[in-house]
Amino acid sequence: MPHLDELKTLDGALPHPAVNDLCTQVKSGEINRRQFLRTAALLGVTVASASTFIGSALLSDSAFAAEDQPPRQGGSLRFACAIQEIQDPMLITWIEASNLLRNSLEFLTWVDAENITHPYLAESWSPSADLKVWTFNLRQGVKWSNGDEFTSDDVEHNINRWIAADSKSVNRTAFQDIAAFEKTGPYQFRLVLKRPILAVPEMLSAFTCTLVHRSFKAGDDWTKNPIGTGPFKLVSFAVNKQATFAKRADYWRKPANLDELRYVDMGTDISTHLAALQAGQVDVLYRVTVAELDLAKRLPGAQLLSCKSAQTVVMRMACDQKPFTDVRIRKAVVLCADNAQMLKIAYRGMGTLGEDHHVAPSHPEYSPLPKRERDVAGAKKLLAEAGYPNGIDIDLIVGNTQGRYEQDCAQILQQNCLEAGIRINLKVIPATQYWPIWDKAAFSLTYWAHRPLGVMSLELAYRSGAAWNESHYSDPAFDAALDKAMGIIDPKQRALAMQDVERILQDAAVMVQPFWGDKFTATSKKVQGFKVHPSDFYPMDEIWLSA
Repeated sequence: MPHLDELKTLDGALPHPAVNDLCTQVKSGEINRRQFLRTAALLGVTVASASTFIGSALLSDSAFAAEDQPPRQGGSLRFACAIQEIQDPMLITWIEASNLLRNSLEFLTWVDAENITHPYLAESWSPSADLKVWTFNLRQGVKWSNGDEFTSDDVEHNINRWIAADSKSVNRTAFQDIAAFEKTGPYQFRLVLKRPILAVPEMLSAFTCTLVHRSFKAGDDWTKNPIGTGPFKLVSFAVNKQATFAKRADYWRKPANLDELRYVDMGTDISTHLAALQAGQVDVLYRVTVAELDLAKRLPGAQLLSCKSAQTVVMRMACDQKPFTDVRIRKAVVLCADNAQMLKIAYRGMGTLGEDHHVAPSHPEYSPLPKRERDVAGAKKLLAEAGYPNGIDIDLIVGNTQGRYEQDCAQILQQNCLEAGIRINLKVIPATQYWPIWDKAAFSLTYWAHRPLGVMSLELAYRSGAAWNESHYSDPAFDAALDKAMGIIDPKQRALAMQDVERILQDAAVMVQPFWGDKFTATSKKVQGFKVHPSDFYPMDEIWLSA
């Protein structure tokens, strides 16, 4: 194993002091190689030198692996995907919109399929010993599509917009601990934090963190003046219909292989998408659900792609709306839920069992808790104590935003709860009607995208006052436990701290969170270079079409 001195940081400086401890831990087997790589990368160590240090297969610092053959140039790729309203990129709430924006707008960092953080528009970063000051160096020579140079002025403009007092962006919650933004040069800036946070580089890769030009103002519609640093430029955009992007010849990396990207909204019926793929009307599907897997496998000329993921659904209860203001009602619902049955039937067993605290076993900070047993008798007792000895009637809203499996989950919960006298009235509405009310309903099922860290979801969805806190849950003890966990570098100590976080949330019975679902999609066999990613990060400039 190479010597510690051979480890290199992205900016050539000495590694963070904690890297020495990480090296000792990985040598002794206290932490595994992936934990070492992930944490070292967050601290600014190059993935290449970290990989060499532990003798693992070399992981590229690039998002884009080399192809076995030279990519064919030209052509237009057609992508079946929802075309949602986009005005201000920092205000999007669904990942489909982000998939379109990523063609023109870029991030400071990106996270690969192994959940390891890499440079993007930020070329390097380094934290202070206490994780409260982060210095970022920007990539030079990047041009906006209007010809302007990308500089720290643009980053300052974006971050100030995110954290402004009147900001409606979820980024205000994610970055609420920024005490100061310091522009230290045209290609360098510092983030001064109120408390230590390890995950800052990873947080900057979130799908709401695309960077807009410094001229973009509140109230502007980005689709009307789509300035970006990305490989494509938006040409046309129509909500619920289509969006077209054209290749940029002056992109800061090499120009894209494709001349054009055409996104087509085909509704939420995935069988319709598969029929279009079979007919040659589209080349890539945004998503295939478990209900269509058998059909997708049989399609001639198509390829089914999959990966493990921390995507999930939560049937969450609004803690400030009756009857869910009473924790006994919430606990009764959770005690009735058969998560294993939902995974097996609704998701065909294609995933990992959930534990009702929104942290996945694949997350590096996950800490296992004692298995929760289903307890219908206990649920009945809680209902009686809450004043409902004869049961209770409640509504559950489902939008099937990601497919029919959402409704299947809800129906299984409906059957589970009936055993205890909880009578669920299932209200199924179109996805387009669900999106505007997802964070307002008393009891509803919401899809949550994969995030590389469990604390990222917890920060957005369960911290008091968080922008996406759809359950309206608030507990100072939870907030304090989350703060503590987010500031710990040592993977083992971080996991121990997460036990408290997970336990507090699980005991609060905020949600039924049945499973973590594998991710599936399908493409034409003509599509080359397309790799499924747990966060739906698709570098479309590297994709090409065979003859």
